[in-house]
Amino acid sequence: MKKIVLIFSVVLLSATTFAQKKNKQNVNILPYDSLTNFLGKDVQQYTGQELFLKGLDKSSQKYGYSGFILKYKKDDDILNDEKNIYKPNDNYNSRYEDVAGKYFQVLEVIRHPKAKTNAGDYGDEYYLKLQEKASGDILYYKYNADAEYTFPFIVTGFFVKQKQLQAGKEYVISDDILKFSRNLATGKALTFTTGQTWKCTDLTMDNTNNELSLILQNKGGVKTAIPYSLLDNNEGIKKIYTAAEAATLTKKYNANNFRRILQNKIRVGMTKDMTLLAWGEPTEKKQNGNTEQWVYPAGLLNFRGDKIVSTK
Repeated sequence: MKKIVLIFSVVLLSATTFAQKKNKQNVNILPYDSLTNFLGKDVQQYTGQELFLKGLDKSSQKYGYSGFILKYKKDDDILNDEKNIYKPNDNYNSRYEDVAGKYFQVLEVIRHPKAKTNAGDYGDEYYLKLQEKASGDILYYKYNADAEYTFPFIVTGFFVKQKQLQAGKEYVISDDILKFSRNLATGKALTFTTGQTWKCTDLTMDNTNNELSLILQNKGGVKTAIPYSLLDNNEGIKKIYTAAEAATLTKKYNANNFRRILQNKIRVGMTKDMTLLAWGEPTEKKQNGNTEQWVYPAGLLNFRGDKIVSTK
């Protein structure tokens, strides 16, 4: 797996100092606590922070990055003049090879000029005034407080903090994640045992999937990488459990049932809570007398009381 190693210097300290000075001017702006990468409406906390621009998948690289401009007051909501785009390509975006993997200092956060008169359309839009670290170029990035999926950066402080917090933590991973993972030493498909414990040894920027990855190692010394984003998966089927969570669920449901949950398998006798962990929320629930039916793309489950009595 190719990795981009994030290297940080005394600039991080100076960035923090700069942010503190800025924040003293406005007591309503809290200092950046490094626990969140995307700040939403707390965008002012980016002031003084260093940002790392993530890569794009191969199919998107030719299109480049949108939102990087030279003069925010000349920003066109639909299509910017090529002269106002930072490092423009033929698609009116910034060239991938010129900006990917670069570091930027946030000098200032500017509210969209039209937000005062049209908060409905522009209330969530801001401009991050940036300085590209290597060249010293000054530019602006158009930021939407309600669109985390468009935010292309990793905040240096967030990376450093998470690296510290994750070191030594132990996890149990669902089979469907491990099935598509690779042995980092050999590059081959991972050989694993359902329910085994993996210890986090590092946090890196994965250049293959262009996101933060946890480097995990089992007791046999085998290492693999899984997306950091799995830790924040609050929707759908849970894919990663802390070792403590796994121990609690094993005790609560017994080892065989927890193993089935990790394998996304269902059987007669499993409870509704077990079913939700294994298959997530049903697309539909139907009541038929004393029987409740849960509808899933993979099949129909019939409950009587709290337990599955039949499957189809």
